[in-house]
Amino acid sequence: MKQNFPNNIELDSDIYISDYTNFTGNAPVKGVDITNELNDIFNLWPPLHISNPNKVPILVANMERNPAVNKRKDGTLCKQCECLCISTQCAEDDVPWFALVELKCCQDVDRNIRSNIENALFKLKKHHLHLRDEKSIITKGMFHYYWIISIPTSDRPPFMRFLFSQDSQLTLGEEFDGAQIIGDNDILVVDGSEIKGLHKETLL
Repeated sequence: MKQNFPNNIELDSDIYISDYTNFTGNAPVKGVDITNELNDIFNLWPPLHISNPNKVPILVANMERNPAVNKRKDGTLCKQCECLCISTQCAEDDVPWFALVELKCCQDVDRNIRSNIENALFKLKKHHLHLRDEKSIITKGMFHYYWIISIPTSDRPPFMRFLFSQDSQLTLGEEFDGAQIIGDNDILVVDGSEIKGLHKETLL
């Protein structure tokens, strides 16, 4: 898997993922930043927090720094999400987890929370299909698949309740290799085969 995303980092700690594209202050980078260290800037522009208490080894790839994998055969670029995270160790009788991460970071995000979620889902669908059908990097049953939608500037998680009924979420998962959608700003790494949002989804 590493060869498909050559610009990656491996961490067995908590992970903080930020997108400073729309941040107007002094940011560490212009775009997506991935770190395992707390930063004072988080008080102004909060990140997605992936809590990893059991120190599961995780491969993290910033898709902005892996442009080659986003190219289609015709040379055009796929709609990609911010990054992906993959557990690299799990029980012998199970498979690892694979998470596509999409962040929506902007001021007054709650005014358009539904449209932000719809836009995030569009990109996650396109990226999953691209990695599966165009690049043949992932296949059904190879991983436990998760799509993470994080809106760090919103204090209203879980987010999928704004868009989905339980049946529609299950149907979407069946179409995309069993992918589970998590709409949260705080993710818990349970082990090498499972992650979950810390705010319980109450679907309509």
